[in-house]
Amino acid sequence: MSTGVSERKKIAALSFCLLCCSLLLTAYSARHPSFARTGTSALFEVIAPLHAAVDLMEDSASSVWSRYLGLLNVSEENASLRARVTELDGERGLLEEFKRENERLRTLLDLNSVSQLRGVAANVIGDEPSGWGQGVIVNKGSLMGVRVGMAVVHPRGVVGQVVAVSPNYAHVLLVTDHASGVDVMTQDSRVRGVIEGVGADHCELRYVSKQTPVRVGDTVVSSGMDGIFPKGLIVGIVSKVAVETGTLLQNIEVKVSVDLDKLEEVLIVTGEQEQTAKLQEAHSLVKSGKHAKRRE
Repeated sequence: MSTGVSERKKIAALSFCLLCCSLLLTAYSARHPSFARTGTSALFEVIAPLHAAVDLMEDSASSVWSRYLGLLNVSEENASLRARVTELDGERGLLEEFKRENERLRTLLDLNSVSQLRGVAANVIGDEPSGWGQGVIVNKGSLMGVRVGMAVVHPRGVVGQVVAVSPNYAHVLLVTDHASGVDVMTQDSRVRGVIEGVGADHCELRYVSKQTPVRVGDTVVSSGMDGIFPKGLIVGIVSKVAVETGTLLQNIEVKVSVDLDKLEEVLIVTGEQEQTAKLQEAHSLVKSGKHAKRRE
């Protein structure tokens, strides 16, 4: 208890002393202004650096905060720009794909006009469903006039033949399939034979005698005699010629001209029946004329 009273007395005595000092300094400063100015200057010397330090800390904190907010805005803007760039890249790729598809379709239309074939352009949408043969599925069917037996071609040459049709789709047997056959001839020497598929990107030119001149590099075209493929369409290039002993025929390998692994669009020849009828009619007239001459 006595300790608490003595502490209060000390505080009261100290406060009274400080008050007296303050009054004395005030009275002295009033009579001696130079002393007041000196005290004020000394006080400024102490307070000014502290004030400057506080201002610097406030400015630094404000600057850091502003930069942080700026970085957040820049980060959001960069994310938005990256998303936009990705979107534009996708649109550019899509436009480029449309451009290339239009070029391929234009080439098909050029083939249609140059060769004077009536046909339906179709997109390849799948491979052979069974997985055993060489074939593709296209997105045009009987509703567009496609029928079984129609020829399927490409600006680079023969593709195959329609073997099955539904209202909206068709199954095309490729020329490289083992069940495929095309009546052909070599473009220069006019040697005739039949192309049969052997898989991959090759075919064999069969029924050509070993006395018939066929060379590597010869172009093989459709003869038009099978009533399916129009005459003069490129089938491929002779890549190998061999004569086996004990046989009368040559072993001739032909590399097809169309890259069937990268096939995207084709032309289905829908006017072939009319051309075939005219061709058969012409053959009939020729034969009847020969018979008439023989009778005479």
